[in-house]
Amino acid sequence: MSRLERLIHEIHRRSLWQVLSVYLISSWIALQVADTVTAALGLPDWVPQFALVLLIVLLPVVLATAFVQEGLGGGTAGGEAEPEAEAEPEAEPTPKMPAAETRGAHLGVFTWRNAITAAVAMLVLLTVSAGGYMGLRAAGIGPFGTLMSKGVLKERDRIVLADFENHTSDSLLAMAATELFRTALSQSPTVNVASQQYTTGVLLRMGSQPGTTVNYDVACEVAIREGLKAVVAGEIISMGAGFVVSARLVAPESGEVLWTDSETAPDSAALIDATDALSRRLRERIGESLKSIRGSEPLEAVTTGSLDALRKYSQAERALESYEHDKGIALLEEAIAQDTAFAMAWRKLGVALGNFEVQRAREVEALMKAYEYRARLTERERYLTVAAYHRSVTGHYDKAITAYRALLDIYPEESIALNNFASILGSQGDYKRAEEMARRALSVDSSSYNHFVNLLAALIGQRRYEEAISVLERMDQNFPGNPWQNLFRAGLAYAQGNRAAAEQSLRNLIEINSTQGSIVRIAGHEVIAEIAATQGRLRFAEGHIREAMAALRVRNRPGEYLYDLVSYLRGEVSLLGYQDRALALIDEALDRYPLDSLPELDRPYLDLAWLFALAGVPERAREMIAGYERIDPALRQSGEPDLRATRGIFECALGNYEQGIHHLRLSEAAQQLCSFCWLPSLARAYDLAGQADSAVAVYERYVTEPSVFRMFYDGFQLGPIYERLAALHEQRGDIEKAVYYYGKFAELWKNADPELQPRVEAARWAMEALSTDR
Repeated sequence: MSRLERLIHEIHRRSLWQVLSVYLISSWIALQVADTVTAALGLPDWVPQFALVLLIVLLPVVLATAFVQEGLGGGTAGGEAEPEAEAEPEAEPTPKMPAAETRGAHLGVFTWRNAITAAVAMLVLLTVSAGGYMGLRAAGIGPFGTLMSKGVLKERDRIVLADFENHTSDSLLAMAATELFRTALSQSPTVNVASQQYTTGVLLRMGSQPGTTVNYDVACEVAIREGLKAVVAGEIISMGAGFVVSARLVAPESGEVLWTDSETAPDSAALIDATDALSRRLRERIGESLKSIRGSEPLEAVTTGSLDALRKYSQAERALESYEHDKGIALLEEAIAQDTAFAMAWRKLGVALGNFEVQRAREVEALMKAYEYRARLTERERYLTVAAYHRSVTGHYDKAITAYRALLDIYPEESIALNNFASILGSQGDYKRAEEMARRALSVDSSSYNHFVNLLAALIGQRRYEEAISVLERMDQNFPGNPWQNLFRAGLAYAQGNRAAAEQSLRNLIEINSTQGSIVRIAGHEVIAEIAATQGRLRFAEGHIREAMAALRVRNRPGEYLYDLVSYLRGEVSLLGYQDRALALIDEALDRYPLDSLPELDRPYLDLAWLFALAGVPERAREMIAGYERIDPALRQSGEPDLRATRGIFECALGNYEQGIHHLRLSEAAQQLCSFCWLPSLARAYDLAGQADSAVAVYERYVTEPSVFRMFYDGFQLGPIYERLAALHEQRGDIEKAVYYYGKFAELWKNADPELQPRVEAARWAMEALSTDR
């Protein structure tokens, strides 16, 4: 007996209710399998529903077969049919079909073999339907074909998202809907939505102002200028107490509507779900795999449940893109007040504070909160948040790099990851790889200002100044309204040794940004002070530092105020020995802004410790180091290299040079934010310890390190380093190098303050004497 015959035989022995129970259990298993296969293979959503319909259709067939085969009473306990009673002969035949013939007819149709055949046929029908749909979808045939399979779009083709049109009484609702749609589409590995930064860059080249509304017409113009193939436009319309959200995909050149759909939201709370459903259908129409679409987190899980918070977030995005940093940061804080678990807002706040402010406590808090709520971020943003957390909070750059690489494995054209990876490599002095990453970022998105900045820094780090000038010229053309442009023009000029041009660029920056509290203007004053200090023009530098400090008081930034003052006084003590003046000024400032009134991470403990060590008050330096060490280690992890360096400077001030060298070398090994920042302190420690060869090697490593950011660090250090290198080479008998460095020092400080001119004259005399001897 074959297996099929044995199966039919067993079915014959079961009662009607047993058969029904078996069928229902089997159906449930079949539906679970259909769900699993649909999810695993990316089949259409209707496959499990179609399977359910087929099972419902098959149910009466199974029941009828069981009824015909067994009857309502079912079989005997042993499963054998009872012998039929002998039929009594009828007196006269009736016109109806005899019972035996009727039963035989039914048995001919409702057999278990036929029932199984029907089930197999339905399974084949389901398989053929699903396979046919997927085949037609992939081949681009008929209404099932996607835009990618039809060749209208290619994978990762960039599309422009226009601002949704608003036809409601809430003026911010369409802005929120646009942001929701952008977030939903950003989850797709197939759909590549032009970032707001990208669109802003194109608008600037078109002569428009930052913050220009990107309506449908503007979006089409942007797409046509950039050679992009599609624009997404939408609108939101009031309908009673609810709304109708609609969207369409349009070819910008012809105006042909490639796709259109709408979704109803019964109230504002349902707007997120409606937008999510609409965006998923667009992704499906473009050609993203159904498996990928289903794998995306629902919008309600990755955005916010508060529509008011979403409105504020949307406004903040626009403000930041328009360089209105203060307004953008304030709006993000309002959004967080509406929804304290709004991970997207926390992340954006941390990034904005890190880019434009020096409020360490707020930046760390924001990034830690985003990290805490990272499950509410899209996959792309989650990786970016993890990387930012390790880069800015823990200081574990290796973990940040791992996160960026993981993101790039999934989204190889993720320009933010490429750009930030370039920034890390540049800070570590790996300029060649930084250039590679920056160029990759620009090939994806040439509208981002930061991408150009990192490429510029990488080229300057390789001393390829002509190429760097070309990059700066492109930046001038592409970002005419960017307030930071003069800062980087100054950085390039300074790297080339043209300090006068660098200072002029910074003066231009200050004049353009006339508002006293402007963070750009503050940066201009601070960097001019650094350049002036590099040249020994201390009184001029002090004037600009005081301008910056006055602006910081206007902005109520006491931590930055103290930092600027301490940085200047530290240089004055090291060059002029004005310890008493420095201590009096810092005590006055600390009376105005007591350290315990500031957030812990905004207290300049380590900078104060350095100043007190130089000023000859080690007990106060020790107190500042202890204050820093009392901060929660989880909050100050990224500051560990700076803590090591400060301990080294403190030990050197006490005369413990070997211990100081030990701490400074540990700091150098752990330093990942700036590859050369602590080299002067290490070289000075070697010098004090009488290790002249090591001192010369580290000093020269510092002065030869190229960087666009040198102008932030040379300040009070470069001149004395030239002077000391000349003396050390003279002691070693290397007359040529001694003359070279005396000349560098004298030229650098030729316009130094009168108090410093005797050192310049001494250098000239030494240079002349050595030249004569030679």
